[in-house]
Amino acid sequence: MNNPSIFDKIQQFLSNNPTAFGALIALMGLLLFLGSVFDWNWIFGDVSRTTYSLTKLDGWVNLFGRKTARIIFGTVSFFVFLVGVLVIWLSWK
Repeated sequence: MNNPSIFDKIQQFLSNNPTAFGALIALMGLLLFLGSVFDWNWIFGDVSRTTYSLTKLDGWVNLFGRKTARIIFGTVSFFVFLVGVLVIWLSWK
């Protein structure tokens, strides 16, 4: 018995439904954008003060400050939202 795992089922569903894939990307971008606008602590709250790596959000907050990191993160998440909308739009054509 070769039962596919849940990840295989999700991958198959998203490859068969590009609109759902675009909606997932758009929802993630929108959620992160709203987290940036409303300064949600689960995104920006638990910052390690010893990390200055630009590969982590902690490093951005430590190097540039929380407000600037929120602006940069909000801009990037808005572009992620737009990519999701673009995928939805292209899947309808």
